[in-house]
Amino acid sequence: MSTYVLPKGTVVKLGTLSNNLYSFLNNGVPAVLPRIGLESQQNLPDFTQQQGIYVGELMAYFAAAALFCQTTAQLYTEHKETMDQFVQLLQTKRSSKPNIHGLEDLSVQIGLPIVLEIVLDEDCKVLADTHFEPSDKTEKCWTHWRSVVLNRAEGIPANWIKKFYFPRLLDYRDLEGTRSPRVLEQTIDTSLMVGGMMQVWHKDAPADLLMAFKKQYGIINFSQSMVFDANSLERFFNLNSMIDPAGRLLNQLTIWQDLDALAQKQGIPLQ
Repeated sequence: MSTYVLPKGTVVKLGTLSNNLYSFLNNGVPAVLPRIGLESQQNLPDFTQQQGIYVGELMAYFAAAALFCQTTAQLYTEHKETMDQFVQLLQTKRSSKPNIHGLEDLSVQIGLPIVLEIVLDEDCKVLADTHFEPSDKTEKCWTHWRSVVLNRAEGIPANWIKKFYFPRLLDYRDLEGTRSPRVLEQTIDTSLMVGGMMQVWHKDAPADLLMAFKKQYGIINFSQSMVFDANSLERFFNLNSMIDPAGRLLNQLTIWQDLDALAQKQGIPLQ
């Protein structure tokens, strides 16, 4: 097993969920984060679990998507009746906010996809992500696949995290009439996560995927971002789409629907 050093100042990204943000702000990123994959990938022989923190570039969007899919499926299983009722009301009264008992308790469990931008404040040893390369090809794993396992006993300090990216969030007014620009923007954001799935599932080169994405849409990150600090987190969680239980659930469902539809087009099963 070979190690490779990412020099101080290197920018890496980490995929997570919104309900982890305050923990990372207060405690930093723990030294070991379990790798989460789509359920259909868990049995692939090369989708291994290594000790450390998986960091990368486009792969951070895969990680955010995989976590989001896992928690959404769990939430749906645990609250099937409420979720079914919510979806039915959303379909029959598309632009009206459903008023259902229990939404507030349900909404606090919802985590939306987040990508953290981290600037390494010291030289850091990393290992190969053996899903893409053998353990002795760490340098290639970073230069070509932009996916490695950071091996630092203290984890990642909070002050190394400089920014967090998140998808465009919708409210019920965005569902009125024809497809709004904000709905399209959220779909474009979601397609970045599917790009990460394509890197994992099809072994597509991330540089090519990001170049094509930038050529078509002009961005290579989620469309929304904030500086990573206490004031920004307070502003984020007080956005209408986050603080309102029905709004948060709406965004969970619209992102989930887009992920499912876009992944199917690439032949990638979410389950």
